[in-house]
Amino acid sequence: MMHIILADSELEIVPREIQGHPAVVKHARARKKRPSNLLLDATYHHQAIRSKYGSEAERRGRPDIVHFFLMNVQESILNHRGKLRVYVHTRNNEVIHISPETRLPKSYPRFVGLMENLFHNECVPNCDSPLMWVERKSLQSLAMEIGDPVIVLSEKGERVNLKDFEIPQDVTFIIGGFPSGDFLSNVEFARRVSIADETLMAWVAAYEIIARYEALHL
Repeated sequence: MMHIILADSELEIVPREIQGHPAVVKHARARKKRPSNLLLDATYHHQAIRSKYGSEAERRGRPDIVHFFLMNVQESILNHRGKLRVYVHTRNNEVIHISPETRLPKSYPRFVGLMENLFHNECVPNCDSPLMWVERKSLQSLAMEIGDPVIVLSEKGERVNLKDFEIPQDVTFIIGGFPSGDFLSNVEFARRVSIADETLMAWVAAYEIIARYEALHL
């Protein structure tokens, strides 16, 4: 079984300290929602983010990364054959569990609405038989709970040739869910590897390791 954790994802409800910012209020009115129920999105809230978070502004509010990532991994052959488990860990130490049966909306606005409902209700579509649910947990606690060898994909890691990379049958990969920079969470408990000379987006990195795993174990 392969487990993939999208870690330190920039997926969060608009923080309280910027809920009153004009850009957030305007967007909330357009969507007929309260600012406290909106997903932080740099497309609409960039001015609010820059006003408060300074050097972190370029990485905050990126639910699009999570959307592209989940669209790719959930539709993989590996997932369809029941050999993949996926988790989204956020900067606020929330862990979203994704059922293998989950099919994400292809429309980005619908995805945003789904995530907003998930954070509000802690599970979707319902808590009796959820396809996604949220719990409070650190990245290291989640990885240790899974219990497999853990490999972090990182530009700072040991460079490996993916064609020769021996991936164990039971393994957990950690991929960054942010657009730039390094992990906020401690990842020193895991092996760091780099699979390319180029900087890869999260969903591309996931596709590459899934394809390698499928070649080895399917």
